[in-house]
Amino acid sequence: MPISRKRKPKVAPAGVQPSAQRTTRHLTYSPTARVMHWLMAALIIFQFAAGLIMVYDGPKPNLLATVSDSLALYDTHKLLGVALVALVLVRISYRILRGAPADEPSMEVWQREASHFVHAWIYLLMIAVPLLGWIGVSLYPALVVYGAIPLPALLSPDRARSAVVLAAHAAAAYVLIAMIAMHVGAVFYHRVIRRDGVLRRMWPGLGTRKDET
Repeated sequence: MPISRKRKPKVAPAGVQPSAQRTTRHLTYSPTARVMHWLMAALIIFQFAAGLIMVYDGPKPNLLATVSDSLALYDTHKLLGVALVALVLVRISYRILRGAPADEPSMEVWQREASHFVHAWIYLLMIAVPLLGWIGVSLYPALVVYGAIPLPALLSPDRARSAVVLAAHAAAAYVLIAMIAMHVGAVFYHRVIRRDGVLRRMWPGLGTRKDET
């Protein structure tokens, strides 16, 4: 008569309940997704600040013009813009293939819908803003960075059209920053007012504010 072997129950790590372990994993972005998120956030902030310094039209000489020239901000801005196009495409592909954690359970329906709306626009603008800039410098043309590195041209030169495209690039950048500000404001609302686990999705070690009370 065959002897049945009893399976040993899985034991959760000390101090962690099995249900809590499953919930944390289910509600948290992967390490790769988190690295891409924070890297892109830093790059977008830098690009926006660099753009403001570059286009400052005050009396010269001035500190901002000196900083822009010393750091070769125009060239850096263009090169990082191309890198951002590639990075956001990688991030979108990764999200399609790997998915995203479920929404915070405590969120109301309208909050989930608003979050998805803002996220969709952020992703769209993260592609549109650097792509418009790339098209603009292709039309100008101003594709050589640091005096040695040529960027691929997306369109044939047309100086008049470049002004229109670069204006659209700047306007779209302001819309992107506005959307990011809404996103950050919502995160602080959930963290400080609602005290739920929304921020923990991208910063797992934080826990929730409810745990601190």
